[in-house]
Amino acid sequence: MFRRMSLALVGLLLAGTPVWAQGRAVELPEEVQSWMARDQAQRFAVMISQGETLFAEGSCVRCHRDDATGSARGPDLTDAEWVQSDGSLEGIRRTIFWGVKREEFADANRRFEMNPGGGMGLEFDQYAALASYVWSLTNETGLPGGRPDG
Repeated sequence: MFRRMSLALVGLLLAGTPVWAQGRAVELPEEVQSWMARDQAQRFAVMISQGETLFAEGSCVRCHRDDATGSARGPDLTDAEWVQSDGSLEGIRRTIFWGVKREEFADANRRFEMNPGGGMGLEFDQYAALASYVWSLTNETGLPGGRPDG
């Protein structure tokens, strides 16, 4: 019983990847795979919502505006043009985590550096939530409505 519970727990943690036991892939029942997919979608929706709150209540709006369309201080985050990263979820997270120094500006007209974490003192999971929200602004999420606002 413990082995089955362990495999189920590993399956939950690794949703979307094969579960391996004793050197072979273990096929999870379809209802477990379906539940894991729904659970992951719900977790991602929660992350996006948390990120949206961080964006709105934190320092992000000072440079990117409350609608994320940018200003003279920070670029538009709602278009498909990424100036400080490749636009991937990980690229956005890295930019938020490390910030942007003046000498790293892709656009020389920007006047203000971005402090690491936007100067907000974020916890590790908040970086992922904020990056998920920013990423969702220009990408279909697979969630109902496609994007958090749609």
